[in-house]
Amino acid sequence: MKGSFDSEEAKKYLLEKEKQEKLARESERKDVLEKSIAVLKKEFEGSSVEVYLIGSLIKPFAFSLHSDIDIVLKNYTEDRFHLWVALEEKIGRKVEIILFETCRFQEFVVKEGLKVV
Repeated sequence: MKGSFDSEEAKKYLLEKEKQEKLARESERKDVLEKSIAVLKKEFEGSSVEVYLIGSLIKPFAFSLHSDIDIVLKNYTEDRFHLWVALEEKIGRKVEIILFETCRFQEFVVKEGLKVV
């Protein structure tokens, strides 16, 4: 019958579309990760501040269109607001700045986080 619906073809099409979208998000994650690392190194290299990335940015295939950049700073004593605005502008994404000294998951940050500086 001409024009009949083929559920197997539809399934193949949707699975392929889903796969391509997943690969595109992963490619974007890698680009944002690379940019974030470069910005953070430029900002903090040579200082006493230790910088870690945590969250979906460092997990393959976990990053989405709405993901923010989770940044943990150790030994940071300056005003976070100015830094927050500057990093969002330079990276081009929403960021969350977490102070290591006051976070409840320090062990996780050191063990699972990506140390940038």
